[in-house]
Amino acid sequence: MIDRADKLTLLESAAFRRFLLALIQAGGVFETTATSADGRGLFLEGRRSLALEMLRSMDEVQPLPSPAGIPAQTLIQTLREQVQSAHKETAIDRRHDVYAELRDGD
Repeated sequence: MIDRADKLTLLESAAFRRFLLALIQAGGVFETTATSADGRGLFLEGRRSLALEMLRSMDEVQPLPSPAGIPAQTLIQTLREQVQSAHKETAIDRRHDVYAELRDGD
C-alpha cells in the first residue's frame, strides 16, 4: 500500500490531480450504473468501484475526514485542477475564427 507521505506528495502534484480526474472519468464515477439487462452491469460497476476506491485512498490524507466516507475533498481538489488548467478564451481566440461555433465540428 501507499503510505501517507506518498499520498500527500501525489496530491500536491497538479499532474497527478489531472491523472486522477482522467481516472474518475474513465471509471464512470458520475455515470449511472447500467442495468443487468445489458450484460455489462458488473463490468461497469467494477470500474466505478475502482475509481471510487482510488479517491477514498487519497482522501485519507486530507486534513479533515469527509462525511459518510464520500471522498469529497479529494474530488473537489481534482475538479479544481481541471477548471484551473482549462484553456481560457481570449479576444484573440474569438477573432481568429469567428465562424467556429457555427460549424458542426467536423
